[in-house]
Amino acid sequence: MSSPRIKVSQMSTALTLNPTDTIMIIQDGVNKKISITNLLKNFDSADSIRLNPSQYAVDISIASKNDPNAIYVQGTQDKIGFGTNSPQSKVHVNGNMQVGSATTDGITVQSTESVVAADSITVNPLSSIRASTYINCNSGISGKFSLPAGQNGQIKYIVVNTLSGGSTATLTLTGLGFNTVTCTAVGNSITIQYIPALSKWCVVSLYGATLSTV
Repeated sequence: MSSPRIKVSQMSTALTLNPTDTIMIIQDGVNKKISITNLLKNFDSADSIRLNPSQYAVDISIASKNDPNAIYVQGTQDKIGFGTNSPQSKVHVNGNMQVGSATTDGITVQSTESVVAADSITVNPLSSIRASTYINCNSGISGKFSLPAGQNGQIKYIVVNTLSGGSTATLTLTGLGFNTVTCTAVGNSITIQYIPALSKWCVVSLYGATLSTV
């Protein structure tokens, strides 16, 4: 006995889709089925592709393998986030952004970090992929920090944010003509650029800090 026929309008409503779910298509005049995974994998159109053309206040999220918010459109506030589901401006990149075909000829816009001296003997490594670093040494603690090699042509800004009770902030790195930067006051700063041909950091500008070879 065959199952009774029902209209599409009488079918149960599916609110979510699974990768293995199938839908019917007509291909070259023949009824066929295709999974949701293969449908999206083979999606192609010569027309403009529009999401949310009626401009409803909905959020749109595109996930990658390791980032659930690789691209996030915040519909209520007209903001786009890359790597964040809480964009703070029209375009918010949570991480590094590169403009150009390669590191050597492009522009890299990077984020900021803040490091704190734990004690007078701990070497706290600075991040070589962050554009700016704020150094903090509180309660009379002298901080020792290190900086690894950078990326081709990368420019890095390092500034002392807090320094109290006679503290000293010491930075060690592989520099051109120096390997130590000593800071004794808030505002001491150095701007350096990594030169790949030399495999060293070179000084662009210096304020208040002292360079030496130890």
